[in-house]
Amino acid sequence: MKKIIYLLLSTLVPGIMYSQISTLPSTESFDTVFTEGTSVAFIPNWTGNIVAPPSTKIFRDITDYNSAPAALSVIPTSSFDGDVEVSLNLTSYQSVAINFLAKSMLNGTGTRDVVLTMSTSIDGGTTWIGSTQIASLPNTNQTAFTSYSYPLPVAANNQSNVLVRFYVTRGSTGTSTAAKLVIDDVTIQQTSTPQIVLNQTTMAFTQVLGVPSQTQTFTVAGSNLNGAVNLVAPSNYEISLSPSSGFTNSLNITPTNGIVSSTIYVRLNSSADGSFSGNLTASSTNTTTQNIALTGNCVSPTVTNPTPVVISEGANTVVFDQWDNTNTAGSRPQYLSLWSHSTSDPDLNTLFIEDWGCLYNLTSRSRFSGEGVNGLSMVNTGNPQFVGICDGSDPTQTTGNTIANGRAGAVVMALDASAISPNSSITINWTGRTILKNLRVYGLRMQYRIGTSNGNPNSGWLEFPTTEEYLSGEDNTSENKSTLLPSSCNGQSLVQVRWVYYYIIGTGARAQLSIDDINVTTATLSNHSFTTTANDFSLSPNPSYKGIVYLSSEQDIEVFDLLGNLLLSKNNATVINTNNFATGMYLVKSSNGTTKKLIIK
Repeated sequence: MKKIIYLLLSTLVPGIMYSQISTLPSTESFDTVFTEGTSVAFIPNWTGNIVAPPSTKIFRDITDYNSAPAALSVIPTSSFDGDVEVSLNLTSYQSVAINFLAKSMLNGTGTRDVVLTMSTSIDGGTTWIGSTQIASLPNTNQTAFTSYSYPLPVAANNQSNVLVRFYVTRGSTGTSTAAKLVIDDVTIQQTSTPQIVLNQTTMAFTQVLGVPSQTQTFTVAGSNLNGAVNLVAPSNYEISLSPSSGFTNSLNITPTNGIVSSTIYVRLNSSADGSFSGNLTASSTNTTTQNIALTGNCVSPTVTNPTPVVISEGANTVVFDQWDNTNTAGSRPQYLSLWSHSTSDPDLNTLFIEDWGCLYNLTSRSRFSGEGVNGLSMVNTGNPQFVGICDGSDPTQTTGNTIANGRAGAVVMALDASAISPNSSITINWTGRTILKNLRVYGLRMQYRIGTSNGNPNSGWLEFPTTEEYLSGEDNTSENKSTLLPSSCNGQSLVQVRWVYYYIIGTGARAQLSIDDINVTTATLSNHSFTTTANDFSLSPNPSYKGIVYLSSEQDIEVFDLLGNLLLSKNNATVINTNNFATGMYLVKSSNGTTKKLIIK
């Protein structure tokens, strides 16, 4: 009785395949009547997620076939993707390929294509590898079947629990109903024919001039190879085996025991504006050349660099403290620039393309907003602004063209620090503010660069030695921040600082954050009161988050702010309690003449 129950369960539990094809070659023409149901073995060794009566979902097709009396057909819909899986025991086999015939047939009145993607699992369906788009076929009556082949990935060699998936979906070409996909005369066999398989057929790129596009990947798999796989990218594209280096126009990959399995990184890296397309090719001895159609656009950034504010020794310079929502479209604060981009959830690598040119009183869609005495806020939504609202041609526009790069990105400031000596400090004091917390967490990350990287807004930016940022908090809350510029900025005629509005985690509406109350203070560190000697000591932790700071040795100390005001004097000190200190940088001087910088977060 226990054995009978076990066998029944093994045929009913979805995703567990106990019946397997274990002898190759094996053929299937789908002549047997299908068992209907959900996650059902509709014929031995083959399962379907929804096997339904004729002409819906996955079904036995007795109208369109290559060999009588039937074939396997799948009709994907907006709510259904066909998932057909065949179970294999390949313990004694390698270099296995699945060959079959397929065509599309007209379904309904739509024009949408049907897409077949195949993949492999070697752990019973928990994870899938070797995903490859096999075909994208139109919603028309194709008169002839076409031969297709799917070589299993190398990892499937000699594995006992292999699933191969035929995944059928609606394509992105056309509208309404998708074509019917007909599959017939499947052969599963070990092959000795050299072959190459790429898991992509098309790839699209966007590049901002001066910086390569973000990389994308594809996999190249080969079996029974007699020579290297030669990969060649079209003009203006580059490929590499590494995501960060080694990019070139062509690569040669040497097989091991006739097998290749590699991830290839691709990017667009044009030196001029324009649209660029061409085929990336993969070839080897006695194989059919495989192609990936690459398309891409390269655009020049048109962002504006802000006018530098001149700072001097010992001064406190106010840069920005208010921005009203009545300011005209395209205007900006005197010493700031506002950069935008095209990404709804930007990271710290998102490329900036244009200045913000819209109004500051908008209440929907992505925007910069004037918050009055609370500064200037940024928020993104799933949509950029309409063109007519931004250029004034249609202030009530609700449909139609939108700004291509109309999403809030960064507030940028420039300083002329040429008058600041090497022995001085430059501190940027600023306020990060949460207007609306919402559900999606965002931050304002502070970065700097010296100069303009030859006019490229997306190059040369550096992180501060300790991460400087404001993270979204509760509604209508704020945090005052003090950021010490690295000493390499001293004496420079142009230093740029930016606050990047970037996505961290979460779903739903995005946090609306503002930057406010930016001022720059400078102070001289080298004078008779702050002479460094060999009698050294250290402070820990440093930076401190308003707690106890420990001295490495007992000292008589004085603590000064950057304006030279004495805040604390203590003999035989081993600790400094910073609970009541404001955020910023301080100078701790010992009686022996040694001075240390202390940063309070």
